[in-house]
Amino acid sequence: MFKITFICLLFNINCCLSDPLQEVFAWKQITYKIDGVVYNKNSDYKKTPGGFHFMEDVEEYEKFFIQYNNIPIGLEVYGKKVFVTVPRRRYGIPSTLNYVEISSNKSPALRPFKNSHNLISVYRPRIDACDRLWMVDTGLLEIPGNRTQVKQPSIVVYDLKTNTQIINYDLKKSDLINERSSGGLTSITVDVTEDNCDDAYAYINDLATEGMIVFSLKKRDSWRLNHPTFVHDEMSLNFTVAGYVINWKDGLFSIALSEPDANGDRTAYYHPLVSTQEFSVNTKYLKTGSIAENGRLEGSRGNNSQSGSHDYHPGSKTLFFANVAQDAILCWRVDNKMAPENIGLVVQDHTKLVYISDLKVIGDEVWVLVNKIPIFVYSTLNVNEDNFFIHRMKVQDLIKNTPCAEKL
Repeated sequence: MFKITFICLLFNINCCLSDPLQEVFAWKQITYKIDGVVYNKNSDYKKTPGGFHFMEDVEEYEKFFIQYNNIPIGLEVYGKKVFVTVPRRRYGIPSTLNYVEISSNKSPALRPFKNSHNLISVYRPRIDACDRLWMVDTGLLEIPGNRTQVKQPSIVVYDLKTNTQIINYDLKKSDLINERSSGGLTSITVDVTEDNCDDAYAYINDLATEGMIVFSLKKRDSWRLNHPTFVHDEMSLNFTVAGYVINWKDGLFSIALSEPDANGDRTAYYHPLVSTQEFSVNTKYLKTGSIAENGRLEGSRGNNSQSGSHDYHPGSKTLFFANVAQDAILCWRVDNKMAPENIGLVVQDHTKLVYISDLKVIGDEVWVLVNKIPIFVYSTLNVNEDNFFIHRMKVQDLIKNTPCAEKL
C-alpha cells in the first residue's frame, strides 16, 4: 500500500480506488429520431411516417443519413437535456444541433433541436448564466476534397426558456483571415452575469488561422485579435492518440473564464491544442482589443499535456483539461504556480477517454464527450463496440489526493 501511495504522490495521480467516471451515455453508432421516424441505419432520403419511398440511386452528397459519418463533437447540459452536436465534416449528417434526455436509456437517438434546421455546422456550444445557448455556425460543409462555404460564419443564440432563436449575427470579413478560418471556429466562451444579460461578450477560438474573435452583444459588433500565444508550438507536434501520431497544427483551442473580479472583469485562461503551455489575459483587454502586451504565460503543464477543451470550477479555483495526449483529465488550481509538479492527473482511461472532444464544468461536476476521432480519421471505427461516450464526474472526487485539493 505504501508503494502505491508513493507512486501516486510522485506522479500527481489521483489513486482513489473507486472509478470517478460515471457513464451517462455510450453509443456504438449515432442514431436519430426525426419527426417521429427513427434512423438507425443508412437512409438515402428523409422519411415521412406512413409515406411511400421509391428506391432510386442517389449520389453520396445527396444522401440524408450515412450512419458511420456521424461523429459527435460537442456537448452542453441544461437540466435533464444534454445537447450533442454533430458538425458536417462528412456527407449524410441530418442534423448538427441535437439533444437527448437523461434517462435509463444509455444509447438514445439524437433529436434535432427545435428551430435548428437552418444551421450548417456547429461544434462546441455554450450555455450562459441567462439560460441562453450560444454557438458558432461555421457555415462550412467540411467535406475532405470538397469544402464548401454555404454561408458566412455566424454567432447563433437560442433562448432556452422558449426554445427560440434570438440572435443570428454574421461575422465580419475582417474577423476572418482567409477561407480556412471558418473551419477553425470550434468553440465559444460567454462572459456575462445573470443580472446584466444584455452586456455579454463572447470569445471564439480560431484554431485554423490561429486567432480569437470577440463579440459584444450590446454593441452588436465583433473584432479579431491576433497574438503569438494563440499560435501552435512546433515542439509539441506529433503526440499520439490511440497509437496514431497527431500532426494537426491546431492553434488557439479553448478559452476558460475565472469568476469576476471587483471590476466585473475575469481572467481568461487559454491554450493552443498543440502546446503544453497555458496563457492568460484579463478580459478587459479582450473587450478593448488591446491584448498586445497583456497576454502572459502562466507556465507549462509538462510533457504529454497537450489538451483540447478546458473549463474552470470556481468553488475549488481549479481548471480541468481534456488531456488528449494521455486519454486523461488534468487539473490545475489557479492560485498555485503552474508547473508540472502542481498539475494533477485526475483520471485516465485508455478505453473510455480516447480523445476527449469536449469538456464542461456543470455545477460541481465535470462532463466530457469522448469520440475516438483519430481512429475515425486515420483508420476505421469498430462499430460493434462503444465508440462515443458522455461521462460525468464529481469535482471533489477528481481533485482528492492531487495538488489541486488545496492551495500549496
